[in-house]
Amino acid sequence: MPTEAARIDLAQRALDLYLREHGDERRWRYPLAGSDVAECDIVDLMMGLLLLARASGHDPCTVLRKTQVHLDAETGQRC
Repeated sequence: MPTEAARIDLAQRALDLYLREHGDERRWRYPLAGSDVAECDIVDLMMGLLLLARASGHDPCTVLRKTQVHLDAETGQRC
């Protein structure tokens, strides 16, 4: 299983690619002080992944629930 740091690196690369492809379509962007990552950019990427899940025959709500379970199990972060 990849480490948390490896997962963050991969997610950052996915987000960077997404932003390069759709950078001029972004409507709002407010990164936290000291960060180059805006919450809205992450939300837009996750929305695309959920649409992909639905187009692939998966229930996006189930994907979200499973993601929450994984987040809790791996980091202790409860949503």
